[in-house]
Amino acid sequence: MKPSDWLIVKRKVRFGDCDSAGVIHFHNLLRWSHESWEDSIETYGIPYQDIFPDLSQRKNQIIFPIVNCEANFFSPIKIGDLLKIKILPKKINNHLFQVNTFFIKNQIKVAEGKIIHCSLDFDSRNKVQLPDKLERWIEASNISNNLKEC
Repeated sequence: MKPSDWLIVKRKVRFGDCDSAGVIHFHNLLRWSHESWEDSIETYGIPYQDIFPDLSQRKNQIIFPIVNCEANFFSPIKIGDLLKIKILPKKINNHLFQVNTFFIKNQIKVAEGKIIHCSLDFDSRNKVQLPDKLERWIEASNISNNLKEC
């Protein structure tokens, strides 16, 4: 599998994504950032439920709350725009990881997002080490990542 299979997501901007001025509503950038990394881990081969578990099971579950997020817009993103979303995950330490997303339109970076997640035990809310599967996804994304930060 090529990195582009799990590190690049394509998206078309729809009417419902936009405000009355015809540009995307600001919150959609972070939503798309999060959805892109969800798609990426699934395409890479990590079962969705390994990252987003059924908490009714509540046994040895790890959760990944967002502890920081930010977005930067460099150019308007409008209805009908075709975007390429490049994902660049990064391990910060044993319990924190960051997912950077770069939004490209016509080969130009028009926005970027950053989301930092913390790995916690569901019951105790104590920090725990990132699961091996997630660490392998981050490592593989960076080793074989021939996509440079824009």
